[in-house]
Amino acid sequence: MLRKDLGPLKMMGFARYEKRDGVETEDLIDAALNWRHDFLEKQEGIAMHCFLANTKGQFADAIMAVDETAFMAMSENHPKAPSSQAFMQLLQPESIRLTANKILKSDVDVPENFSCIEFGTFSPNTSFSESLMLDISSKIEEKYLFSFSEPRAHFMGKVNETTYSEIAFVENLGMARRICNGYIQDDTCLELLGIFDPESVELDFWYKLA
Repeated sequence: MLRKDLGPLKMMGFARYEKRDGVETEDLIDAALNWRHDFLEKQEGIAMHCFLANTKGQFADAIMAVDETAFMAMSENHPKAPSSQAFMQLLQPESIRLTANKILKSDVDVPENFSCIEFGTFSPNTSFSESLMLDISSKIEEKYLFSFSEPRAHFMGKVNETTYSEIAFVENLGMARRICNGYIQDDTCLELLGIFDPESVELDFWYKLA
């Protein structure tokens, strides 16, 4: 995993994709490591990268940056790098989805000792306000998440005017799933679910490969 202490972080990119037919997972991991070493480590303002997979055979990159400017500069440089081109040749182009999340929390640093990221997106319903969402998120941390020892970080993100995200870093995949499943049994968590359009929710759990 790439990890740099660059101070508070304001952006997190999450790119999901599938490998081409016939590509071995081991080769994809090697290409991801080469890309990180040859390209990503040299990009200014990039504080974290990890290469992930889910239980459906899909893969993802999580990248944290000091601000939107640094993240967008990296994104613009990405297609020109030889290691990027080699990596992209292993992916199904139509499967690639990049979500750039503005972190709606102050003093977020690169989490430590995690092996799983829960990444979910949703669209607000008519009960929604950003301030209400952030207030509920703080209460969830205090009243629910902090009752477990496994969570490492949690924050809300803004993708655009109609899409928000909830992101959690957890010690392991099993507890990430268990903690998330407990939302429907906790009154404070139900408050958060109550300001989402349930039809818009997209959620999965991603474990670290590199």
